[in-house]
Amino acid sequence: MKKVIASVGLMALASVSYAETDLGLNGQCNNNGNFQGVVTFNGAPHLRCDLPASIAVNDTVVLAKNSATFPLPYPIVWALPGVVVVGNGHIQNANPSTVDKTVLKIEAGTQIAGAADSNSALVITRGAQIDAKGSHVAPIVFSSIDNNMTGSGEWGGLVLAGFGESNGCPNTDGQDLCEMEGVAASYYYGGGKYLNETISSGTLEYVVIAEGGHEVGEASEINGLTLYTVNSSTNISNVHIHNNQDDGIEFFGGDAAVEYLWLTCNQDDSVDWDEGYRGSLTNVSIAQGDNADHAFELANNPDSATAAPIARGVVTNVTVGFVGSTAGSTDVPLKLKEGTDAYFENVQILGYASKACNDTSSAIGSSSTSYTGDVFNTMEYDCAPENDNTSYMALPASSLATGFASASFWNAPNCD
Repeated sequence: MKKVIASVGLMALASVSYAETDLGLNGQCNNNGNFQGVVTFNGAPHLRCDLPASIAVNDTVVLAKNSATFPLPYPIVWALPGVVVVGNGHIQNANPSTVDKTVLKIEAGTQIAGAADSNSALVITRGAQIDAKGSHVAPIVFSSIDNNMTGSGEWGGLVLAGFGESNGCPNTDGQDLCEMEGVAASYYYGGGKYLNETISSGTLEYVVIAEGGHEVGEASEINGLTLYTVNSSTNISNVHIHNNQDDGIEFFGGDAAVEYLWLTCNQDDSVDWDEGYRGSLTNVSIAQGDNADHAFELANNPDSATAAPIARGVVTNVTVGFVGSTAGSTDVPLKLKEGTDAYFENVQILGYASKACNDTSSAIGSSSTSYTGDVFNTMEYDCAPENDNTSYMALPASSLATGFASASFWNAPNCD
């Protein structure tokens, strides 16, 4: 293992030093992976470099696009042969001041792939960070290891965890109580006795997450992107999640802010939140294929509708569209339930003429003293609103909305 020290000066007032550390593995993999040979990936030869199960070095580890030492400048596909854990913040009662603070830095244009037929996922634990900055011409792509982009459920997904707040595990005895679902037993998230809503989980910019949703760990499918009590200090923008077998993105508490989000052909819900999520989603494009579940399935807390803090996400500039071949095969676009507040502004829902817009059968809100009601402003839709018996979920009359229909930075395959 070797370290390279770099310094960043700020106007001669101060400098910040950090270390880039390699893991002491195979040279063909820039010493950060286990070399498995040359494979055909996305139609071109790549070096397959398997990441170790644990990356916890309290420094920065770089996953580069290309090998620095192979005789030819081959690109690398960094493979997840199982659940790869960054940091050690998943242990119970992890302390922000002493937890491992590894940063996994991923270069623009780099390929990360879950190994086929394995329970593979990348988990960024509390205190650790991901530094994934792609670009619109060189996005960072997470997919399965096979030689196409047409599958789903072929690997798990990307998981970020923070020290933020969840109403699913209040700090009643000073112990962590929130365990990740579907990853592995006894992987913890949330602030617990060390609640901190300022610690960042890093950066995701121009990132694609495709073909995920495989059952991982406890035989439970996981989402394309799962955010466990992630804080708004985390930078998440320009993310495209495609063809996930479970939800596209799910928030468990926290107040993460996501902007410029494309969700295409995800087979369960496109957006899911619960456990008191209080963040925002801005500029969201959702394209649903046949037999998809809800575009938005939102809850305060599945076990306690009045648990505090009450979930209240703010959703602004959204286009939801059906792109499948069988009209009416999806579920209703909006399902708000179990005590959640929500604020929607400038929303288009088109292609659902044979459906209701919203399912109010599980809505519980008016019994909560903290509940202020759902707000829907400037909505255009061709579905039928259910406004008869739940005034706090009533949709306004359809009117012209611009939504968010901008083209993605990544060309997603069709939902077929």
